[in-house]
Formats: sequence, structure tokens, C-alpha cells
Amino acid sequence: MSEVYNFPKYYEVAFSFRDIAREVDVFEECFRQFSKIPVRSVLEIACGNSPHMEELVKRGYQYNGLDINEAMIAYSREKAQAFPERVNLVRADLVNFELDTKVDFVFTLLDSIFVKNSGELQSHFDRVADVLRKGGLYFLDWCVHFEIATFEDAVSWEMEQNNIRVKTTVQWQAISRSEQTFRETITFEVDDRGNKNKITGSIIKRAVYPQEFLFFIDRQQHFEFVGWWNNWNLKKPLKDQIKIDRPIAVVRRI
Repeated sequence: MSEVYNFPKYYEVAFSFRDIAREVDVFEECFRQFSKIPVRSVLEIACGNSPHMEELVKRGYQYNGLDINEAMIAYSREKAQAFPERVNLVRADLVNFELDTKVDFVFTLLDSIFVKNSGELQSHFDRVADVLRKGGLYFLDWCVHFEIATFEDAVSWEMEQNNIRVKTTVQWQAISRSEQTFRETITFEVDDRGNKNKITGSIIKRAVYPQEFLFFIDRQQHFEFVGWWNNWNLKKPLKDQIKIDRPIAVVRRI
């Protein structure tokens, strides 16, 4: 597991470019348009520092978060102390997990399906099918790889919160093109009120390409494809887009 996930506060700063309220608005629009059941409970896969937890709880949802990293779960539990009765956090591997209850909506963000092969991908979807009620949605952000075919790119950005500045660099490098595996390396250059630190970690992931994803879902006993859109905008289906950024995909439990 990447070393950067052991520093949840810096991770929170690094990815604070997201508009959380707007993203939850998109969740709710998906509920209205595509869910066949009322949504009262949600599960975030690879929840990390659980940035959407407070907004979801504020809107009346029961929040469940799942992550394998102990530091991330501990950080989320500290935040959940303000509303413990509305939050359930579980430390588990997304390839093999269980919940005590079923949920109405599942989501995973920022390409966080950490699987290394097709068997793990299938196991993950089987576990999601076990916990998601029929008619409910699985929402995936950036988990289908449309524009990282060469795996030779790098991107950087800087964010600041509460006098903590983090410059983040993410790099991708192909490992096996035939097995569609690549190494994702994340580096944090941190200035924490004058204390400077550099944290680097990497993780191996398996790419999932668009037509492969459609074929994979079509062969699933428990899921059907609903649609995919560009940049969290349900008015921008991907078939009409030339440049793709932060694509979302939605499948439904059947």
C-alpha cells in the first residue's frame, strides 16, 4: 500500500480541490434518475479520509466506509465522533469484505479499485453485489481508463489548507501491457507550517479499458450498465466527448 495513505491529513489537503457538495448533488441526481430503490444508506469503497461523509450524513444518509489502511480508518473515525450513530467504518480489503447490513448505494472515487488482475476485479464486484440491494447503484469515478493507454504521464498540483501546503505529483508507469498492470506513484511535497517533508509511495493496479468494462458488466449476473459521463456531468455522455476528464460510470444491481 502506498506510503502516502499513512498521512491522511496531508492526503485530505492534497485532494481538497474537489467540490464535495456538488459531487453529492450528482449522487442524488443519480438516485433520482437511475436508482430503482429509495436511497437511505451508502457505502464508500476505499473511503480513505472519508471526505464525503459529513455532507452525506448532513443530508440524512447512513454512511458506511471501507478501507484497508489503518491510519485512514482511524482518521475517519475521529471525524465521525460528531455523529457516531450515522457512521459505520470497516477496515477490510475491497477484494474480500463483508458488511453486517445491505446498503442502497455504493461508490468508489479517484480510481480507487485497487486490483491487480481479473480475478480480483471479479471478486470485488461479487462482494459489492453481496452488500448492494437490488435496484441500487454502483458509482465509479475515474475507474475506467480512457486516456492512460501509454502509462508514461505525470501530473502535479498544489493545494493549501490551514497553513499546510501540499504539492502532489502522480506518475504512471506500465509494468505489463499484456496484463494491463501499471505502477502508480504518488509524491507529497509538504510544507506543514514550516516543517517540510517529502513522502512517496507506489501501488500496482490493473487498468480497465472502456470496451472491456462494458463486456465485463454485460457478463455479470448481478449488474447492468446504466451509463457513463464526462467530468461528473450527467449532461455530458462520454460518446459525445473528445477530451475526457474524471469520467464517471454507473452500473445497477439486478
